[in-house]
Amino acid sequence: MKLIELDTEKGNQLLEALRRGGWKKVREYSPLAFDKGIDFDSYTLRKDGQELVMEWTNWFEWEIRGDESALVAMADHHGLTIREEGSGSGA
Repeated sequence: MKLIELDTEKGNQLLEALRRGGWKKVREYSPLAFDKGIDFDSYTLRKDGQELVMEWTNWFEWEIRGDESALVAMADHHGLTIREEGSGSGA
């Protein structure tokens, strides 16, 4: 399961909301990478044994994948749509 094609601003707000909600950053795309925040970015967050991976690209914007229960709770709380892994984004 994953959340896909979240626009950049919404994804940035969600990342900050998760961190304020107790999710800890355990991995981050290197701040020294020449393309960080330009073409690609990535964060891995953990809380209570659950993990979320947030990836951003300049082309597809934010995608979030991780533990099903964490994704469902986040989607419900923020009014987002979850897609099954590998499903297309539409017609």
